[in-house]
Amino acid sequence: MKKEVPLPRCTPEEAGFSSLDVTACIQALQHPETDMNSFIAARHGKVFAECWWTPYSPELVHVNHSFGKSYTATAIGIAEHEGYLKRSDKIVDIFEDEIRGYGITPSPRMKKITIEHVLTMTNGMAKMPSMEGNFVKNYLAAEVVYEPGTRFLYNSTGSCMLGAIIKKRTGMNLKEYLTPRLFEKIGIAPENFTWLSFRGMGINAEPGTFAKTEDNLRLAMLYCSGGCWNGEQILAQDFVSNALSVKVDTFFAPEHKDGLQGYGYQLWKCSLPGVYRFDGGQGQYGLIWPEKDLVVAVHEGAYSPDGPQMTLDVLYDYLLGKIADEPLPEAPENLLKLREVEREVHVPAEAPNSIPFPVELAGTYAIQDGHFDPWFAASPPGVGDLFRIFREPELDIPISFITLSASETGPEIRFGDDVLKASWDGNWKREKANSCPYPNLGNYAACARMTDAATLEFNIRWLNGWFQTVLIFSFDGQGGLKLTTKKLRLNRSDNFLIYENTATKI
Repeated sequence: MKKEVPLPRCTPEEAGFSSLDVTACIQALQHPETDMNSFIAARHGKVFAECWWTPYSPELVHVNHSFGKSYTATAIGIAEHEGYLKRSDKIVDIFEDEIRGYGITPSPRMKKITIEHVLTMTNGMAKMPSMEGNFVKNYLAAEVVYEPGTRFLYNSTGSCMLGAIIKKRTGMNLKEYLTPRLFEKIGIAPENFTWLSFRGMGINAEPGTFAKTEDNLRLAMLYCSGGCWNGEQILAQDFVSNALSVKVDTFFAPEHKDGLQGYGYQLWKCSLPGVYRFDGGQGQYGLIWPEKDLVVAVHEGAYSPDGPQMTLDVLYDYLLGKIADEPLPEAPENLLKLREVEREVHVPAEAPNSIPFPVELAGTYAIQDGHFDPWFAASPPGVGDLFRIFREPELDIPISFITLSASETGPEIRFGDDVLKASWDGNWKREKANSCPYPNLGNYAACARMTDAATLEFNIRWLNGWFQTVLIFSFDGQGGLKLTTKKLRLNRSDNFLIYENTATKI
């Protein structure tokens, strides 16, 4: 195991930015349509600004969502450089055995799809095949309506096929393959990178990456330098130049300008000329500006439909648009103010509890219908929890009994060998749940309050992402309990995935 080497640091002025401008950028990032989790920026290989909104912190891995597509595409580029594949390889040739085993007869257009088409999301499909069940079979059996290479359609299942290609051609999963070839070379400690796999398939999932914000910055730095790191060409320049280009026009989220600029290899062109981005849902960003040797990484929880674009606009207006070609004179007082702001940013506290927890509500309750599920969810409007397909089966144990108790500092929910703790004072205190069905992703902070004499609201922030779960316990005064679980979607028109259960005191 190689020791993780920190990136060098410098002042904003050395990097060609005013500390005042960077301070204004951080403050503007806290706009009403997001909860910022982290921000880091580097130029010429040196970090000049960074902050984590407490209780988030640098060592925590954070969900990437579709930012993971860029790690997956990087694996394809490295595998091509090593001779495992070519971008011109046809999907039906790679999965010839699977097609035969599934009894699929590929259509003429399916036979034309290449890795290049998958990289550029020009698969030719009119809708994305389902990722649930056997996504490889779903993709290979999908109708190909258009000529491959001619039309863009956002297709995460296609991106997952790239991971299946890596496993098929190399015999290794994405994380295993990238550990010696990418992670250890650019300074990402593999134990600090989580890559969830599809349940029952054992294939690393493109949407299932969790990385430290600084490690996402490292990937952006690799692309910004043309695939070279410390003098070693890790990723072929030809692959990087194709990735950082417009391979296909896009008409995606047309109400936002950054969905209309074009697409490369599993990444987007930005509306600011010369800038490209790794892009994950709800605003997980890696901005790359090769001409200026500038990279930025952000983890956040931005509300659809407008939050992600608002964050990009802040970065363009307050940071990228302020860049100078040469270092600026040092400004110690302004730098001191910036570093103070970086240290002090935090998630706003909740209102403290003002109603005593009735002692008669404490006790053990048996769930009567369904089971108690406090874990985080990723759930776009109109669908259920997409992340359930990544749960570890041996850890996904139904919770049928819960025990509630409370002290002067806050309430607790016990189940099995685990306990969730919250504070009454409204402050987010870091804890860790040990039985989370997503391994090593149980970091959380929670606040609680009585909304009336018979209702407990228990608000959990899952800190390996923007996720929140709100548990509402409504007591009927006769030993019965109604339990409402609200899981944040981050969508203004349909903001929560809601489950309801009843329970009886035993």
